[in-house]
Amino acid sequence: MKLSELRMASLEFAFSAVLPLGVWFVLLSPDASSNVPFLQNAGSFLAYAFTDTEVSPTLRVHYILLTVLPAQLLLLSVMTWRQASAKARCHFWCIYLGWVATVIAIALFYWPSAIASALATYHAGKAASA
Repeated sequence: MKLSELRMASLEFAFSAVLPLGVWFVLLSPDASSNVPFLQNAGSFLAYAFTDTEVSPTLRVHYILLTVLPAQLLLLSVMTWRQASAKARCHFWCIYLGWVATVIAIALFYWPSAIASALATYHAGKAASA
């Protein structure tokens, strides 16, 4: 039972990372009417979002959290999958980071990611308590 709970948690963490990654793909994609290559457009947007003085602090925090969220969710997905493969227990930090990812997704108003992350955290906690 514990093995399937951790694998389910891993898949739910991976699923919850899809929305923020999709948002980054849309943000970094060039406009259809421009002739700017993808990498050049992505580089100029990232430079604008993270270093330009015109960007408000609130928007900068939004971009930083949007960067942290998918990385954290994918890391949790890999770690819970490895724990399931090694037949190990889910540790407290895994559950704690799952709740942190859920709170970040709620703060960014990405409700599908927040719900999937909360479910994944629940399944990881259920596996840890079994």
